[in-house]
Amino acid sequence: MASHEPVRHHYRRDIVAQFGRVLISPAFLAACVACVVYLFTLAPTVFTIDSAEFTLAAYTLGLTHSPGYPTYLLSLHMFQHVPIGDLGYRSNLFSALANSFSVGALTFICQKLCGRWEPAVVAALCFAFSVSVWSVSVVAEIYTFQGAILAAVLLLLERWRRLGHPVSLIAASGVFCLGVANSAGTMLWAPGVAWLALITPQWRVLRGRHILALVGVSILALSPILYLPIRSLSHPEFVAIGTYDAEAVLHPFDLANFDTLLGYMFGRQQFEGYYFANLKVLTFLSGLTVAFFGIGVPLGMWGFWSLWRRDPMLTVGLALTAIPHALFFITWGAVDTVLMFLPVYLVWTVFLGAGIFMLFREFSVTSARLIALLPLMMLFVNAPIASLRTATGPADQARQRLREAEPYALYIAPWGEGDIMRYYQIVDGMRVDVQVVNRYFVPNDQLVPLIVTAIQRKRPVYVASQELVLPDGYRVIPTGTGYRIMP
Repeated sequence: MASHEPVRHHYRRDIVAQFGRVLISPAFLAACVACVVYLFTLAPTVFTIDSAEFTLAAYTLGLTHSPGYPTYLLSLHMFQHVPIGDLGYRSNLFSALANSFSVGALTFICQKLCGRWEPAVVAALCFAFSVSVWSVSVVAEIYTFQGAILAAVLLLLERWRRLGHPVSLIAASGVFCLGVANSAGTMLWAPGVAWLALITPQWRVLRGRHILALVGVSILALSPILYLPIRSLSHPEFVAIGTYDAEAVLHPFDLANFDTLLGYMFGRQQFEGYYFANLKVLTFLSGLTVAFFGIGVPLGMWGFWSLWRRDPMLTVGLALTAIPHALFFITWGAVDTVLMFLPVYLVWTVFLGAGIFMLFREFSVTSARLIALLPLMMLFVNAPIASLRTATGPADQARQRLREAEPYALYIAPWGEGDIMRYYQIVDGMRVDVQVVNRYFVPNDQLVPLIVTAIQRKRPVYVASQELVLPDGYRVIPTGTGYRIMP
């Protein structure tokens, strides 16, 4: 027994040493810097747009809009049990931590590609403090979680290509399939991910057991898809898919039906009008320019060229990861399209890191280090835009509307605003007698019958704005924070 003590001692010492190296590594420090900034600017409670919907869907294990995001909902549901702040704050914090991971992963990848830590840290912090990336890192949103999945896949593939560890490839496949289960849009990365995994001599180390493990892990990672039909059959308390009839009854989509499930996962339910709405090429280019403060675009192009000269296969793989995603969402007509380019910005950060490395190589180190001012400038310029640390207005308005409504009222509210009202009903039990209807799920031909039916039954009817087509003989009267429809 005594002969094993030195081995154990050295093993414990190696573990401590490795842990110490992680704590002082540029990747960890960059992630910490981003996380501190996000924590300082985090929304203090539930927020509007999709944030309230995701918070509620995760809390109740409910259903969100297409394509469902089951991996995200299950992950967020577990994180919501962390005893810090209120439910809305914890959900916002999850986004901050997800993007902080992406910042650390990008720093590690760029450092391994460039061989220097300074360009890697500068590029990753430019990504962290990009206004569009920062703005979704301080509220409950899907974009940072999906970005973290891509960052993890690229990190694991980098280790696979560099070290040839089969575990890294198997893990990369598993994480990628978790992303596919979360959103079908993840498959847009498949050409680049497959290229990075396949175009490498490391394939020689794979054996039959590795292939079996890769297939098994990938299939298992797709299992969150089952959440959608299972929860659809369970009729959860919060559902954000379906249509209301004239009786103000929501008819959710039946995700236990395979055709309905498939259409829902691929965005053909509810959002058909978004496909090929218009070509948002200028939106994409301006978004990329603003995201990296202008100077990041030529530096990224320089980095692309330098990477192409050093490792064309890697450059092609990265490009094939980002280009299909960009081309698809350039044709997407949603109002938040610019946020959907986050995976493209993430890949561009790798090129930016290579471009900053070229500055260090071609110019004096002192002059090149001036580029470190770029993330600092982005921090101070974008902070007033991205910070939501005092953003309690939407939550305050939702509570006030519930207080003002008469008993058993019907309240028609737009996307986001209605979900915050539902948040306080479900989480805090506030004014559960008021029925909140999401205007988006009321077909145009059912809106007037819905209002008329409710008023004929002596129900008070409120709307969040005056922008509604009312039936003849009805008028809108301002009432505090909303409007009441009266004969």
